[in-house]
Amino acid sequence: MKLFTIGHSTAELPALIDALRDNSVCVLVDVRSKPRSRMQHFDFGPLQAAVEQAGLRYRFLGDRLGGMPRDPEIAERWKQGKLDAVIVAHLRSTDEWSDGLDELARLVRADGGESAVCIMCSEANPDECHRKAVALDMTEVIPGLKIEHLSIHKSAPS
Repeated sequence: MKLFTIGHSTAELPALIDALRDNSVCVLVDVRSKPRSRMQHFDFGPLQAAVEQAGLRYRFLGDRLGGMPRDPEIAERWKQGKLDAVIVAHLRSTDEWSDGLDELARLVRADGGESAVCIMCSEANPDECHRKAVALDMTEVIPGLKIEHLSIHKSAPS
């Protein structure tokens, strides 16, 4: 079984859909704490509609697997594009995180693991994003799970 990850960054929506289709992804799991973006096409509504129109499933798990901690003392450490070990350790200690991993595991195992799942956040580089922690934790939940980070190919300006 394999779990894909992707960061939308400043890409165009069709490029994200193409990257998912090129890798036979069936389910896009949004792990952003707040499913909105400066790029309005990545806001919850437009993103979900586009993904489903493309014949894929959209699932929001940012309420459990998002990178913004709810604890105010920990939350003040959060910065966009910076992966903080204290925040990640805190997130991993919560019941929400554990529940989110269980739900993600159900999605990955669905259809005997044949329906490819991709977790998405906003950071292009997985090393700067909490989705890397989600993916690593999933390898503990599903031994032998392979992780592949996808890139979105941006078209050259015309």
